[in-house]
Amino acid sequence: MAELINRDDHAKLYLQLYTILKKKIENQEWYSSMQIPTEEQLCRMFNVSRATVRNALMELVRQGYLIRQQGKGTFVSKNFISEGLIMATVFKKLWFENDSIFTEKIVAKTVMMPVGNLSNELNIPENKHVIYIKIIWFAEKDPTMIQESFIPFNICPQLIEEDIEHQSIIELLEKKYNIKTTRVHNYFELIFLNKEISSYFELEENFPAILMNQKVFSGDTVIIVNKFYKKMDNHKIFIAFQRKAL
Repeated sequence: MAELINRDDHAKLYLQLYTILKKKIENQEWYSSMQIPTEEQLCRMFNVSRATVRNALMELVRQGYLIRQQGKGTFVSKNFISEGLIMATVFKKLWFENDSIFTEKIVAKTVMMPVGNLSNELNIPENKHVIYIKIIWFAEKDPTMIQESFIPFNICPQLIEEDIEHQSIIELLEKKYNIKTTRVHNYFELIFLNKEISSYFELEENFPAILMNQKVFSGDTVIIVNKFYKKMDNHKIFIAFQRKAL
């Protein structure tokens, strides 16, 4: 039986519906990749208007719980991570799963205009500046990963002057500028390296690699988009999760 909307509650109807549907996903009543009921069906289930349903679904899509596929419907995201978990590495450098000594080298740090789909990923206008940072990670002397970071300039203009070789960007924003990280979304895919990235690895163009796209949020604001290009080698990235205190 569907949980009912409390019309005596002062909270807006769409926020109540958002909370109910979010709970269904977190409790895995609606599981990963599952197609959820249509807007019309949800209207009937909860006796609310189409506008209420649409606003609740839009918020769930924006928060990463749902994805919409044109002509097919709305589905629970494969990349959903329960709010009951936090990423233990969020305030630290990336960890690796063996005993090799890893070092990093900053090869670019500048201010630029967003290119490609970057303005959409950061949820900023196309005419707003972005701080761009590129880092090469070495295992011993062997380049094993390229990190590209994009931060909206208005989030922390002072960041362009900061020394980030000895601390992570997230750690710096947290400790010095009190910009708190509330959640992190990671998306993994197999890619073929373009000419520029492959040159840093001293590999041929179109060499296969793993790309991790990472969005870092403070509340509902995207504060960093990271792109990690990991070449195929024996060095594995280690990302730990721990349950947060309730």
